[in-house]
Amino acid sequence: MFRLASGVGFAVDDLRIVEHARSWSESEGVPGYRVVFVRRGLFRLNYRGWDGLVDPLMAYVRLPGDGQRIAHRPAIEDVCTVLTLDEALVTEVMNGPPPIRPLLTNGRIDLAQRSVVARARHHADGFELAERVTRLAEELFRLTDESPTVRRSPAPSHRRLAESAREVLTNNPAWPTFEGLARELGVSRSHLSRVFRAEAGESLTKCRSRLRVRAALDSIEAGDTNLARLATELGFADHAHLTRTMRAELGSPPSWVRALLSPPQLRSHTFKRSSHT
Repeated sequence: MFRLASGVGFAVDDLRIVEHARSWSESEGVPGYRVVFVRRGLFRLNYRGWDGLVDPLMAYVRLPGDGQRIAHRPAIEDVCTVLTLDEALVTEVMNGPPPIRPLLTNGRIDLAQRSVVARARHHADGFELAERVTRLAEELFRLTDESPTVRRSPAPSHRRLAESAREVLTNNPAWPTFEGLARELGVSRSHLSRVFRAEAGESLTKCRSRLRVRAALDSIEAGDTNLARLATELGFADHAHLTRTMRAELGSPPSWVRALLSPPQLRSHTFKRSSHT
């Protein structure tokens, strides 16, 4: 875990893990409150009685002293943003008890946590970072009032099916057809659609769309400036389709997102066809 920045009441870390074998980590507690956002990859989490996959559409909160166990997929890098918050800040921004299960985040929250990482990397001053972290924490904890945490069905077979679908789409957000996904998972289309919606609280189409936007953010953060190619790689109809989808999910067009997230040396460049964003 690499410390990107710290200030009064907070710290921002970049966590990157590649394991060589699929096995559970040892349970280890933390001294303060931690908020973990999955930026890329997915892994199995066992925490406070909850066991399941977490992916780039999720975040979870670790409480002081509580241990967790994680199982990563072998030889695949998982990347997370970790915010450490002191008790005073948590008390200020939290309306009730902290969530004990992962939260389904939205695009605006995901963009906000990526902007914290980007601004920390670009050496923003402590005042700006403290405000960004505070606003991000407020928005995340507000989700506990507005939407449920990740659901868990009493039927193990339904949980496994929904998790398998999430894993396939996380690995390949450009997965081309719904029929092909059902065939890959060995179930009927109606059963897959019904079970996934019941488990995830959203349709497979919505989940796939949001995962494609997260993948686009990864590429933009890495400096990709060709939106037309990126749209093709992620299965969008064209550049305009990608732009509309990102604007709807994030509240901002790709050109603005690039200015916020991309490495400083690329900021003077423009996206191809950026005048249409």
